[in-house]
Amino acid sequence: MTTATATPAVPDEDHSTGTAWRTGPRPPAPALPEHITPCTPAEQAEHLAVLTEAISGFAVGRALSRPRTHTALAQQEGTP
Repeated sequence: MTTATATPAVPDEDHSTGTAWRTGPRPPAPALPEHITPCTPAEQAEHLAVLTEAISGFAVGRALSRPRTHTALAQQEGTP
């Protein structure tokens, strides 16, 4: 008899059930206040387009200019 057939590869408690640290079903989300109405898919698409256009000019990376130090300023002005 081999131990591979007698012992499962993954114990039952290691299988994810999607209920980590919860014993019961997930509680329902609270209702929105009456003065708030959810956006329609068309409004969401419009908002996404505006945000995408707004952030399209941003770049992440090296700064375009380096901070100047007192030695760099002195060399630029010609003083040793």
